[in-house]
Amino acid sequence: MATKTHDSTASMFMNRFRHKLSPGARPGSINVPEGAIPPHIRVTTYGPKELEEFADCTIELAQQLRGKHPVMWVDIVGLGDAELFEKVGQSFGIHRLALEDIVTIPQRSKVENYKDHLFVVAQCPRRGKKHTLEQISFFIGKDFLISWRESPSDCFDTIRHRMQFTGRAMRDLGTDYLLYALIDAMIDSYFPTLEKIGEQVDRLDSDIDRGVSRAYIARLHSLRHDVRLLRRIVWPLREAVDTLANRSEWLVNKETSIYLRDCHDHTVQILDTLENHRDACSDLRDFHASEVNNRMNEIMKVLTVISTLFMPLSFVAGGYGMNFNTQVSRWNMPELNWWLGYPTVLLVMISIAAGQIMFFRKKGWLSNFASSNNHGKRSE
Repeated sequence: MATKTHDSTASMFMNRFRHKLSPGARPGSINVPEGAIPPHIRVTTYGPKELEEFADCTIELAQQLRGKHPVMWVDIVGLGDAELFEKVGQSFGIHRLALEDIVTIPQRSKVENYKDHLFVVAQCPRRGKKHTLEQISFFIGKDFLISWRESPSDCFDTIRHRMQFTGRAMRDLGTDYLLYALIDAMIDSYFPTLEKIGEQVDRLDSDIDRGVSRAYIARLHSLRHDVRLLRRIVWPLREAVDTLANRSEWLVNKETSIYLRDCHDHTVQILDTLENHRDACSDLRDFHASEVNNRMNEIMKVLTVISTLFMPLSFVAGGYGMNFNTQVSRWNMPELNWWLGYPTVLLVMISIAAGQIMFFRKKGWLSNFASSNNHGKRSE
């Protein structure tokens, strides 16, 4: 049970490595991040009638294959080789600043227009033992598309399957449509994560009736953190997709722009869902705060009633505790010599307390407390 509680309160997204350039570093510097895996290159070249795949390839072989078919897709997984960045830049004419952005993690989703190619960078959730965020970079030209990923993932497997078995229409189109298909697969990978977040929100909403604990607050805080993180990632992704659809006419044709506008609608849908989840988390937090305040008010009400009841009783008991000598003056507490003096004082004190309770009940103060206390018992 302890392990389950720890997993439920942990953030859904693990912190991956972050790599930033040192202050004052030369622009275009390629500094491989620590822990990056060795790169693996997979090349797919295709046209309307033929498709060829090379699972374990080199950049030199990819350069030789360029032009054999209308489209060449170079899929690189891993950032652990600085020399590879130099070779890719020289072979495909990639700007060094774009190569620098690949190893500067995390990057804000964006589209940059260079002389003969576009650079696109985005982030998407990757499924595994733990949810992580993966940065994927794209370089797109007239006859090539390079995708560069941090680590192996399965987000592009459906595109390869379509390309091989059901994608004849896909092979009739160019690199811009391939870029759309890959971005669409990335955007679709957000929806299972959104469903899981929605399930967690519903679970928190139902668990709040059973009482709020420290574990509940930790789960709620972790969930709000994940929602804010995803929203911060998807917001610039929406702008990047809009840029591809409407302001990249020289490389993205009108038919592909229609598909990219559909991707833009999906990003808007993701943002709307995240907004709803964020509002739900805020409502749960506000409800918890109001419950804490109400509980504190009830406690203060009980303490106030008790204090008010004992104030006159303490006055009476304190007055008769002074024990003035009755032999000196007849005004010095003659009740001390009464046969029923002690029971009389107790009866007076009980009468005062009963009168106060009747007054409080007539005002409705005790009835409000009783109803709220019964409501709390029913919730338990």
